[in-house]
Amino acid sequence: MSQLKDLLKAYLRIIHPRVYYENAPESATYPYLIFDFPNELSDGESVNVVVVDIDGWDRPADGDVTLLEAIMEAVNGDGDAENPTGLNKETLTAEKIAVTFYLDRKLNLRDDDKRIKRRKYIYQARLFERS
Repeated sequence: MSQLKDLLKAYLRIIHPRVYYENAPESATYPYLIFDFPNELSDGESVNVVVVDIDGWDRPADGDVTLLEAIMEAVNGDGDAENPTGLNKETLTAEKIAVTFYLDRKLNLRDDDKRIKRRKYIYQARLFERS
């Protein structure tokens, strides 16, 4: 999972400079992205299905979510199988893994702090490991 974490973090940093795994520090500057792998299923062979959550957080002074939504759309891209522009239908590779992402859901989350705006995109990722 370490290779997947490093691969995804590097990819997301191309889109936005503030990317954190699991939690952001208290001192994090808005907007930022947090990603996590809440679930993994294995077929017992070489393919795993990994659920990938990507949360966008912002606290705009005027309450406008335009910047946050633009960041999240850049994360997802247009999903064009021939020339993906974001994670949806994109395949990332590293030395021992290849992983393809498929958008499952987009959620508009409410925070207890009304100033904070959140979006969550959930992907099903097919992870192939090479030996």
